Amino acid sequence: MTEKHRNEAIANALKRRIREFSRVEKAFYGSIIITAITMAVSIIYLQSRNLQVQQQITDLNSQITEVQTDYDNAKQEVNELSSRDRVEQIAQNAGLTSQQDNIKQVE
Repeated sequence: MTEKHRNEAIANALKRRIREFSRVEKAFYGSIIITAITMAVSIIYLQSRNLQVQQQITDLNSQITEVQTDYDNAKQEVNELSSRDRVEQIAQNAGLTSQQDNIKQVE
């Protein structure tokens, strides 16, 4: 029985020791909990900020695409308006003669 009482005493001592934390242990575990909460909040903030930046990048890319399309359309229109045949036709309609050396391609 002595062995049984001894084991029970050790088990009771361990239970009491586990339940009662010293100030240093409380501070340590408290700091771990505060650090974990701070990191969780920081991660959530960074993820939301990342999504905002990705949305801004998407908006800018769509604006760039729109401006590029407008530029390409304008360039095509300039090419169509300044084609050699068109210039010669306008000159003939105005009663002018065509001099091939004076006509240049606009880019």
